[in-house]
Amino acid sequence: MKRRLATAALFVVLTACSSGGSDPRTAANTTAPTAPTSSTSPSTGTSSPMSTTTTSTSRPPSTTTTQQLETPPLGVCWEEPVADSPGALAFEDATQAMGLIEPLLGFRGHAAGLGDINGDGWPDLVVGTYADRPVADYQHRGADGPSTDRLLLGGPDGFRVDLEFAPPPGRTSGVAMADLDGDGDLDVVLARNYRDNPRGNAPTVAFENDGGRLIPASELAPRLGARSIGVLDFNADGLLDLFISEDRWSGGASTLLQNQGGFRFVDATDRAGLPGDIHGLGVGVADLTGDTWPDIFVSGSNRLFVAKGDSTFREATSPVFEWEPYGDEDDPAGVAIADLNRDGLLDLVVGQHFNSTLDFDIPAPIHLYLNEGTDSQGNPQFRDVTADAQLPGLSTKAPHVEIADFDNDGWPDILATASSSGGTRPTIFHHEGLKGGIPLFDTSGDLGDPQYWVTGATFDADRDGRLDMLLVEWEPRLPSQMFLNESGAGHWLSIEVVPATGSGLGSVVRVYDAGGLGNPDALIGSQPIVASTGYGAGSLAMARFGLGDRTAVDVEVLLPSGGDRWEFPHLPVDRHVGLPDGCDG
Repeated sequence: MKRRLATAALFVVLTACSSGGSDPRTAANTTAPTAPTSSTSPSTGTSSPMSTTTTSTSRPPSTTTTQQLETPPLGVCWEEPVADSPGALAFEDATQAMGLIEPLLGFRGHAAGLGDINGDGWPDLVVGTYADRPVADYQHRGADGPSTDRLLLGGPDGFRVDLEFAPPPGRTSGVAMADLDGDGDLDVVLARNYRDNPRGNAPTVAFENDGGRLIPASELAPRLGARSIGVLDFNADGLLDLFISEDRWSGGASTLLQNQGGFRFVDATDRAGLPGDIHGLGVGVADLTGDTWPDIFVSGSNRLFVAKGDSTFREATSPVFEWEPYGDEDDPAGVAIADLNRDGLLDLVVGQHFNSTLDFDIPAPIHLYLNEGTDSQGNPQFRDVTADAQLPGLSTKAPHVEIADFDNDGWPDILATASSSGGTRPTIFHHEGLKGGIPLFDTSGDLGDPQYWVTGATFDADRDGRLDMLLVEWEPRLPSQMFLNESGAGHWLSIEVVPATGSGLGSVVRVYDAGGLGNPDALIGSQPIVASTGYGAGSLAMARFGLGDRTAVDVEVLLPSGGDRWEFPHLPVDRHVGLPDGCDG
């Protein structure tokens, strides 16, 4: 089912555009971001503010031969002008007001997925739970026992339960939403951490979206101890494939499933050149080399697999990803990917599931790896800048991480699900600008409480131009919490790419100061369009940027697997736009 809220061909050149390029945090003790030196793409010479070009490879910045193609229209899906400017981060607990208390009773929450299932323009939520514990474990706050996974339909007044969605109980450890059958709407995958008992043996399963109803369509790797889901088109056939991580306690045989259409999937792990012993808790799928093909990073084992461009992968080993454990249940966890230092290269943030933080009072940080480009073999080179970026050790687990600009100041922050402020808020490391090309972060509140959340979902739930968050709680005695963002905020822009197949997954979106398209010194940021992020979480398939005081920007979209490059100069801000012709539901 397709929907289009509003479409417009935006062939408008703004005659007075403020780039807002200055930022007080890049002055004094900070330095402007650096980028690899290379020539930029030549101008197409068209008078239209939008142009489309073809590129065979794309390294930031790139030297390519361009060819004028038909310009795609651009649909404005919704708008929300911003009257504020960036200020102190502030959040309001709106769990009850958004209708999220009763639906999540009896939960050991472990997964959350985002997407518009019913095509009404508002994001919906699938929240997953482990339902295999003794019944008494769930009997808190009025719950009779364990609940099933929930589909929560979003709208302007909050969320309501879809009572028709009632999958069998299991250990749901991850969710992703993507168009698996190419019919234009979002299907759902539940990753199940299989255990051989009556309430833990539900398989990993794909649900087909039939006019907004989710119908079981295919069992996937029935006995896999699944954790997180990566969605990608690894062989460029137009069908979205699935990489499902398996934890080390279940056998560590993470699996690549090739989509053959009609919800038929086959194991392509070996054929794609991936080993059969990859264990992991989280998965990050994005183009880390700049060749437009999706690469795979698996946290836990912290192994990186680089696409060769021929439907196979090679492993890029590096000691930089080695972590020191302090106990038997210390593992890297969620993976988030974005450009954190404005050099056009996608960086990695990895969360931690370190029991030692609670068992032995040993703090453990999340880790930040800066992408420093590829070596002579085409393998991406990363540097661990965790300490230099001022990311401290945490006294509790922080399994889920996301990269998001919560005050829209133009610098992406890091959300970690370790608590702060006496256990009442998540930890948000606020981006304070760059020093020597390294991002610096400050925390949003006092650290030290043992409270943490397993996973979460970050999105603009009330359409006010600011990012809100749902934090998913493991303990049934405590509620999952929905926090609405009340921070002072700058301008923003979000972009959804909807080509004929694949919902734009694997595309990379770059945003520049107005008039600076392709200029590395004008780059504001780069983000991949992905279907999952962090730990067990499915994300909205879009790129979103905070823009500070900029009222217009230039946008470049790099389509995956050797696809086209689209250019959109002088694009107005404070709106969610869809390419090529509106938003997909």
